[in-house]
Amino acid sequence: MNEVLQMRWLTAPAMVGPVVREQILECWRDVSNAGGAVGFPFPPVSGDQVLCSIESMVQSLENPASQLLLASIEGELAGWLLLAGNSNELTAHWARVLRVQTALGFRKCGVGRALMGEVARAATEDLALDQLHLELRSGLGLEDFYMSCGWQEVGRWPAALRLPEGDRDEVLMALSLPRTVETTVTAR
Repeated sequence: MNEVLQMRWLTAPAMVGPVVREQILECWRDVSNAGGAVGFPFPPVSGDQVLCSIESMVQSLENPASQLLLASIEGELAGWLLLAGNSNELTAHWARVLRVQTALGFRKCGVGRALMGEVARAATEDLALDQLHLELRSGLGLEDFYMSCGWQEVGRWPAALRLPEGDRDEVLMALSLPRTVETTVTAR
């Protein structure tokens, strides 16, 4: 990939304009219809179905702990994910990574790995989180990808997902983030 991959965080609903919504809609619909495990398990998926989910996701950005990460190449959406944080003080030290996807035309170009690297960086450096969590559908080889990005499987819900081709486990994964060390200078 010779083109420059640009990452951009959107942190409020007003930042998700019509062009971005349309790009997300096309990516999400196409990834779903290609068999991607991104929230629509029964393809084919229509644009209207995806649009309802986009509206809900955009509204979730009203929570200051949630953010949308976009990866683009020459203005075209190459991939995206949602970082869903927790506002409850008991769970505010971790966030969930949701809807990780790479646009079909940018597969095998490192976009997914770049998204996972940026979300880990931002969670550590910008948000001072301790962990990231995600859930995925077994049987698609996704565990290997996430493990190659430093994630660990922490559990499974056996046969939790009932799909036309048969039941699948829901795999629970976590990424422990390095603690940032703050140095304090004491005046003498």
